[in-house]
Amino acid sequence: MKLAKWLLDHNCRGIINVVFGKMAKKDEMIRWGLEHGKYAYEAEDAFGYAQKMNHFQMMDIVDKITQDVLIVGANKDHFIPYTMVGEEINALKNVRSLTFRLFTDMEDACNHCNCGNVKLTFDTFMNWIMQMKKGGM
Repeated sequence: MKLAKWLLDHNCRGIINVVFGKMAKKDEMIRWGLEHGKYAYEAEDAFGYAQKMNHFQMMDIVDKITQDVLIVGANKDHFIPYTMVGEEINALKNVRSLTFRLFTDMEDACNHCNCGNVKLTFDTFMNWIMQMKKGGM
C-alpha cells in the first residue's frame, strides 16, 4: 500500500495504469472493480480512479469523527473484505458509540451492499437510527 500511495503522490500515471491493466487481465474481479470504479467516479483510467478514491479515505479524518457510528459488513462481500473492519474500529477512538453488524450467508445478506435480504438490511439501519434517537445504545 505504501508503494501505491507513493506512486499516486508522485503522479506515476503510466506505472499505475500498466500494473492495474496487468492485474485486470489476470483477475476478472479486479477488472470489474476497476471498470466499475472508473464508471462510478467518471475517471478515464486506473490512475484517475485511484486519485479520486484517495479523496475518500476515512483514515485521513478518523480523529474528527465524534458521532454515533454504524459499520456494516458482509461475510462474502466480493469487493470489500469484512476483515478490514477491525482496522476501522480500532481507529475510531473519538466516536460517541460504535455498532458493528456483520450480515451473513445464513441471513441471505452476505453479498456486497448486503443485497439479497434488503428488508433485513433496511430494518437493521432503521432500528439503529431509532436507538440513536432514543439516546444511544
